Amino acid sequence: MPEIKMPMFENKYMAHALGGYKGHKYLNNEDALKYSLSNGHKFFEVDLFLTSDQKLVPSHGWDEKHARKCGMTYSPEFENMTKELFLRQKLFGMDTMDMSTLYKYMKDYPDIYLELDIHATTDEQTSQVTELVLEEFHNDETILDRLLVQAHPSRYEAIDRVHHFKYYQTFLQKNPSEKLFNEVLEYAVEHNIGSIALNVKDADQDNINRIKSKGLSILVYTLDDYAKADKLLKMGVSTICTNTMSPKGERIFRIKSLPPVRLLRKIYRFIKK
Repeated sequence: MPEIKMPMFENKYMAHALGGYKGHKYLNNEDALKYSLSNGHKFFEVDLFLTSDQKLVPSHGWDEKHARKCGMTYSPEFENMTKELFLRQKLFGMDTMDMSTLYKYMKDYPDIYLELDIHATTDEQTSQVTELVLEEFHNDETILDRLLVQAHPSRYEAIDRVHHFKYYQTFLQKNPSEKLFNEVLEYAVEHNIGSIALNVKDADQDNINRIKSKGLSILVYTLDDYAKADKLLKMGVSTICTNTMSPKGERIFRIKSLPPVRLLRKIYRFIKK
C-alpha cells in the first residue's frame, strides 16, 4: 500500500512536550520551545488541556500527579484551574505559556510542525478543544496544515466534524492485544489517518513491518538514546518522540562515536576551515 506523504516525518526527532530543558520534561512552555529550536528541532509535540473557564492552555495537566511531573507546587485550588491561575504557576521555576505564544512561534517559524495531543474525556469536550484550536490559530490554513492531530479512534469523529485537518495520527497503547493492534490499523486505513504512534517497547521489526505495509508512518514514543534511535530508524520507524535528543545532539553523538583516528581527522579538518 502506498505511503501517505506527511512532511513532518521527514524529521528524525519530535520534541516531546516542546522538549526537555535543564534536565526537566513535560514543560510545554516557551523556555523548552526556544531551547529545542536552538538545537535544530522542527517537529514538536504539545499537550492541550481545557481550564475550568473553558480556555485552552499548553499543559500536561495539573492534578496532583501531573503537577509534580511538571514542577508545579500542587494546591487544592487546582481543582478549579482557570487560565489566569495557570499562567501564575511556575514549572520548575519557569513560566507557563498560553496559546498566543504558541501561535506567534508558528507564525515566526513557517518551517516547523506541531503534533497536538488533545486531552479530553468526552466527545463534547474534544469538539470544544478543536474549536478553540481553530480560534487560537486564527483559522490560518498555513498553520492548520502544519498540525498533526493525534486522535484516539473514539475521538477522531468529534474532531473531524469540527474541522477536517490535513494530517492525523492515532496511537497504540503499550503492549496492545493482537485484536486491538489490527483494529487500530484498519481504523487508520479506513479514515485516511496517516500515522501510528507506537510505544518504544512494542517497536520490534514485525510490528514495524505490519504498520509500514499499510502505508502508514510510525512515531515511536518516548526514547532518549541515540544508538537505540538509530537502530529503530534503520528498521523503518519514521520519527522518534524524545525529551533530550535533537538534530544538533545527534551530530555531536556521531562525531564522538567515530574511531579515534577518524575523529582526529574530522577535528583537524574542522579547525582548518
